[in-house]
Amino acid sequence: MFEYPFSIDYFWQSAAELQCVPPSIANLLFDQGSLTSLLKQQCQQFRVKVLSEKWVPATKSHIAIFNGDVQKVLCREVLLYCDDMPKVYAQSWITQAAYQVGVSGLGETPLGEVLFCDDSWLRSQLDVCTFQSGSTFSTLSRVHNEAAAQLYARRRVFTKSDAQVMVCEIFLPGE
Repeated sequence: MFEYPFSIDYFWQSAAELQCVPPSIANLLFDQGSLTSLLKQQCQQFRVKVLSEKWVPATKSHIAIFNGDVQKVLCREVLLYCDDMPKVYAQSWITQAAYQVGVSGLGETPLGEVLFCDDSWLRSQLDVCTFQSGSTFSTLSRVHNEAAAQLYARRRVFTKSDAQVMVCEIFLPGE
């Protein structure tokens, strides 16, 4: 059905630049804290479903984002569910150094719980973007939920010494 991982090469901009965001998504999109914690507050049952986790060669985009000599990265793709409704498609890109310092063997543990529970992980500013219907992410939302004219996403890089993790979160439409 889908070939994972999806591309990360979209037009990302600073959170301050994105205009006209519906209030229903703005509190999730612009929140500076852990998305996992925020979602857990909004539902009775929270869970993570791992879609894919595999090592892939680093692309020019990864090398530019991670500012370093990155040969390969672990791509972890998950769906975050609230009360059995998929709310977020998350794609994390984990460098080998990050994998070696504790971002390994997560299974269904949310990555946010690992990154936000350790104050030594420094967080970049949020980048955000939108996806129009017809994109891969819109197709994903139709399969897992319902169609939407526009989807919103955010990403940031977590850094701990030479270890880096980029987390991209795409908010799926829903009730």
